[in-house]
Amino acid sequence: MGITLFERWSPEYALENAFDDMRKSGLDGLKKHLTSNALQTVNTLESFSGRPEVSLLTTAFMGGNAVNFLLEKLNECDWTIRDVMKGSESSKAVIGFEYQDIMAGTIELTMIKEDSIWKIDSLAMPKFDKFALPQKESGETAES
Repeated sequence: MGITLFERWSPEYALENAFDDMRKSGLDGLKKHLTSNALQTVNTLESFSGRPEVSLLTTAFMGGNAVNFLLEKLNECDWTIRDVMKGSESSKAVIGFEYQDIMAGTIELTMIKEDSIWKIDSLAMPKFDKFALPQKESGETAES
């Protein structure tokens, strides 16, 4: 059994805390780890989620059902840190997510120090390595 120790104020430490809060509170848990810039991006994604009048737009340009499903399942996903490129005031990271055998992928993000605390400043759209919703009982399938 390996033990990973993170420097208390490192980007990795901040990400692990964000993962813990997402597991507890989903999207609300994530929001306290975001700068105002990243919060604006998340709020925009959240506003598109579940709005039928923009479903064609979200399906075509934003991953549609997959992004909505990820937002709904944030607290149930397994989150991992894949890579971190650390600077003294900003960092870039790639985090991984997986939900059962249904969904897996990565998100690239940047982090900055805000009042000496590492926070997520920008998030790229998720890249899905796997996304297949379970079949509905009527035999229909839901696709991304």
